[in-house]
Amino acid sequence: MKNKKCKNCDQPLNGGYCSNCGQRDIELLKFKKLIKDFFDHHLDLDSRIFRTIKYLMFRPGFLTIEYWNGRRARYVPPFKIYLLTSFLYFMVLSLNTNNQVVENDIVETKIEKNIDNNSDENDYFESYFSFMQKNLKIVELILLLPLTALGLQLINRKIHKLYFSHNFIASIHLSSGWFIIDTIIELLIWIFPKYSMYLDYLEITSLIYLTFVLRNIYNMSTIRALFKTIFLMAFILFFIILFLAIFVITQEFFN
Repeated sequence: MKNKKCKNCDQPLNGGYCSNCGQRDIELLKFKKLIKDFFDHHLDLDSRIFRTIKYLMFRPGFLTIEYWNGRRARYVPPFKIYLLTSFLYFMVLSLNTNNQVVENDIVETKIEKNIDNNSDENDYFESYFSFMQKNLKIVELILLLPLTALGLQLINRKIHKLYFSHNFIASIHLSSGWFIIDTIIELLIWIFPKYSMYLDYLEITSLIYLTFVLRNIYNMSTIRALFKTIFLMAFILFFIILFLAIFVITQEFFN
């Protein structure tokens, strides 16, 4: 026992855990121990995921405040929950790709049947809007975090105690909440495709969610939070569309 070493890194052991690599000192690899370790790890992870998602959806802004105040161990880290929710969203979104392709084919058929003297101009606008429709979600994923953080910084610039990093964490949690909302909407569209036109109106819940996030995090009235919500959404949408427009024009210029 005096010269006992860690089986992982071969460093001297003092206690039940290695001070160098952190591995627990286990003498025998028992099946019971394997099962216990498996459930301890995964149940803890699962509980953190469900707890994080629960607070994201039903207590908007709460996770951000918890993170700012240093209470973080009970929840999934911000970037991990962002990656998880965005992955689930795009996975569900792919389920509706076939329906969108069928609708794009119908539009193209109608355009082909209505050829006129301005066909070149129509082809340009058709390709532009087709590109916008297909790539808006991808661009949104890339630009959503920095644009949301910048927008939060602008609308809350008078709060001197907050740095950009504070608003960036808020934007991660906010975006994760949006991804969960959009995932639910896309699932409903996939299950009830005939009602997709009406289900799209559920996107209004994103505005409501943002309003409550702003109200709870930045301690403002609901009316003030609503006005800031409208400004922030317009700010994000403007720069996303501007980015896509510049990209399309650049492509046309060099082709």
